[in-house]
Amino acid sequence: MIPSHRGCFALLALLSLLALHSLHPSPAVAAGTEEQPGAEETPPFLAGAQCEPVAELASLDHRQPVPLQPTMAWHQKQNMMGHLLAIQEITDSLAREDWDGVATAAHRIGQSPQMQQMCEHMGAGAPGFTEMALEFHRRADTIAEAATARDLGSVLRATAATLQSCTSCHSTFRQEIVDFATWQSRVHASQQGRAPGREGGP
Repeated sequence: MIPSHRGCFALLALLSLLALHSLHPSPAVAAGTEEQPGAEETPPFLAGAQCEPVAELASLDHRQPVPLQPTMAWHQKQNMMGHLLAIQEITDSLAREDWDGVATAAHRIGQSPQMQQMCEHMGAGAPGFTEMALEFHRRADTIAEAATARDLGSVLRATAATLQSCTSCHSTFRQEIVDFATWQSRVHASQQGRAPGREGGP
């Protein structure tokens, strides 16, 4: 048995902090969306008076917006939930000294060509997001490496570092739900090295 579970309790506390910092969408009101391949219709909740409370929330949240179309935003949320599940499985496996279980869960959130492509796509309109997201996956790889060596201290430190990457990202960025035309505009501005503007902003 592991001599002390204080490290695991610390990880669970960090996991709770991560959940509290989950992304909160802040839709942007955009008019005149053109029908284009890959474009999504403006959701009903983006129109009219229903958007006023969302706009008020956005004015209070000073994190950098990550412009996403609705389907992209939901896909990202599903990924975040999957990351949380992997961290939970890591801590559970660690408590049982199941080193293979730790490594398997860590590999699910580690680096891969597919993961890099997804991070680049999601962060195309938010400078700095892709780099921070990829750093999370790089740190997750160190959990698997430490588990392979059956090094308890290294697994705990690697997991804490991975969670620190999570909380840093969530405290820096938030989702902003936009239509296709707005997303294209933000991506273009980001690629040109300009900070993307925010509709309705100061």
